[in-house]
Amino acid sequence: MAKILILKEVSAKSACGTKIIVEQVFEKILNPEGLIWLPLPKIVITEKVINLNENNTFIHPGTGKIFEVMKKTIL
Repeated sequence: MAKILILKEVSAKSACGTKIIVEQVFEKILNPEGLIWLPLPKIVITEKVINLNENNTFIHPGTGKIFEVMKKTIL
């Protein structure tokens, strides 16, 4: 079965308080409660896929600043 992925806008914040909106990759999976959208540790900025590290942070390719994705949501 093929994976079903979507992009969803999420907030990210730097240590100095700068907030940006990025797109996070979500995968549709089946769990005991039914079908859900599970956030994957990947974001997309200007058509580049960037992996998040263990603490949900990434380095912005344009500014070099470290940002943290604010919320991991299961839809």
